[in-house]
Amino acid sequence: MEQLIARVKGMILSPAEEWRTIQREPVELLPLFTRYVMILAAIPAVAGMLMMMMFGFFFTAISGAIVGYILSVASVFVTAKIIEILAPNFGGPQDGDAALKLAAFAPTAAWVAGAAIIIPILGGLVALAGAIYALYTLYIGVPTVMRVPQEKALTFTLAVIGVAIVVNIAVRLLTGVFI
Repeated sequence: MEQLIARVKGMILSPAEEWRTIQREPVELLPLFTRYVMILAAIPAVAGMLMMMMFGFFFTAISGAIVGYILSVASVFVTAKIIEILAPNFGGPQDGDAALKLAAFAPTAAWVAGAAIIIPILGGLVALAGAIYALYTLYIGVPTVMRVPQEKALTFTLAVIGVAIVVNIAVRLLTGVFI
């Protein structure tokens, strides 16, 4: 748990330095997901569920939390694959491990800020700020982790975000879930 807290703190307070640390570390899929992604992705899911339950939407709250959580965890895999495929087009290597690191750690601020969802209206603004900051940390991590040249980092980041949005919309349309 101490490692998780240290990583979250690093990603939020000093992302450039944290990305350099992450870049040097080996990555293993199962520990990365069970000790980091699955824990943090639960934060906004649980907060949203509790908020909806306060308004009496029990079934919707539970089903929405489960679906949102599953899609959040799955989006890390999808985003990693997008990053891996796009990187060579922007001067970076096709490196699955590096792409997984970027996809798993970039959403940190969004997941943590998602705890604020429990507070009506203001919480949504805090969560939005966290999501925007997470996009910034993605941009900061691109040249370090994916070794994409700095001059192409912004266009690479925007391409990843664009493709991820399209994939997310497609998944939600296919599953019929717009929660």
